[in-house]
Amino acid sequence: MNKVPVYSNPYDAVDRDALSRLKLHYFGVADPVAARLVPTLSPFSAKLAAYLRFQKIPYESVYEMGVDNAPRRKVPFISVDGVKIVDSDLIIGFLRTITPDPDAALSASQRAIGHLVQRALEDHLYWVVLYYEFYDDAGREAFFKAGFGGFLPAFQPLVDDFADRMYKQGIGRYLPDEVIEKAKKDLAAVAEVLGDNRYLLGTDKPTSFDAAVFGMTVIMFQIRDMHPEITDYFRSLPKLRAYIENLLREFFPELESAAKALEVESAT
Repeated sequence: MNKVPVYSNPYDAVDRDALSRLKLHYFGVADPVAARLVPTLSPFSAKLAAYLRFQKIPYESVYEMGVDNAPRRKVPFISVDGVKIVDSDLIIGFLRTITPDPDAALSASQRAIGHLVQRALEDHLYWVVLYYEFYDDAGREAFFKAGFGGFLPAFQPLVDDFADRMYKQGIGRYLPDEVIEKAKKDLAAVAEVLGDNRYLLGTDKPTSFDAAVFGMTVIMFQIRDMHPEITDYFRSLPKLRAYIENLLREFFPELESAAKALEVESAT
């Protein structure tokens, strides 16, 4: 098997005085209704957008149509005057070295809890997200409608590829009800860690771990058509629901709360 050289992030080539010209590259949202609810349909892109907003780092959105322009063929990535840095975690780690670190005051215990929450969401719940995007018929239809305006035959090889990955990973071998239960357990665990805190770890300001939680869950909270049972359960958790709605209101004021809009619609 021939190995393709892996892109090495050129951290030293980034002009740190040029961060005001930072560009965030990610997939856009084609459907105008969905565009009023989420910044992107990519959880890792939403995570990175949240971190940039939490830290008040200005950025320009650049919508990618594929991964040909992406280092390691992964989206999101950032560019500063043409220098590209890839992977949301590596980007955040780099930004923490050149801008104020929101995690600097966290205790070892807080860091450990935040790390475990992030791993549960990014390495487990994320596969549930993929299940609904590429494996579940109704979820796939909703995803491609929101992201691309509808499903095109050209997308079929991508769907087949991800379906194969999910079967090999294991999530594709579960019944739909079992997948739903897996997601519920993850969300319930995050709600338990959150408790009455405004931000995940009881801090005065959001940390990188809040960006991870927001990115990995906001699509589930906002777009019901893709995974209605999970979304309904999510919205039934009052503290976790308030947490997401507060982050939307504070850092993404241009977006609507789908749950609140549904309440108003039901009341009229």
